[in-house]
Amino acid sequence: MKVLSEAKCHSNQWLVVAQSVIVTDIIDPVICELEEVFKKANQKGIVTSGLRDEFAQLRVIGEYCIQTGVAKTNPEVLKCKPADKLADGTYVWQEAWSKLLATGFIINPPFPAKVLYDYIRNGVNKKGEIIGHSPHFFGHAFDIGGGNNGIDDEDKLVTPLVGKVKGLVGTVKERNNNCLHCDCI
Repeated sequence: MKVLSEAKCHSNQWLVVAQSVIVTDIIDPVICELEEVFKKANQKGIVTSGLRDEFAQLRVIGEYCIQTGVAKTNPEVLKCKPADKLADGTYVWQEAWSKLLATGFIINPPFPAKVLYDYIRNGVNKKGEIIGHSPHFFGHAFDIGGGNNGIDDEDKLVTPLVGKVKGLVGTVKERNNNCLHCDCI
């Protein structure tokens, strides 16, 4: 995977890539192809996230903890580093991250970690399971931010194209995060 300093999709006018987004050679062609889809639908969209390292992933978790109030009971999530651990071997941020999952925020951890609280996903309680790195960590994913009606328009436009747009292999509706997560290969 290569990080692109001059990604083709940076000149998009319909599916615009936010300036802070790091684009890789894996997600760039998918975003470029989706640009044409958004143009034909006369719909504007914004790519809000691409490649994220463990520090960026922890920053996103911290932001969600502030939004949800989890940071009030777990302020350490805002000050720790991704690899910081407690005496019992859990990560300093792990409890706050698990609380986010329990409230419906879908977000992967900076490093693979065990879910500490009840987290129901697709009818299955994931408490005690190890959740792996975000595909963002490997440069295989990007997020499209939701518009005025949340992510409904983006979902209707992009999700039917899974397997039809070369490299687009899946989407996840992250309603609490107001984004459509797109997985690529």
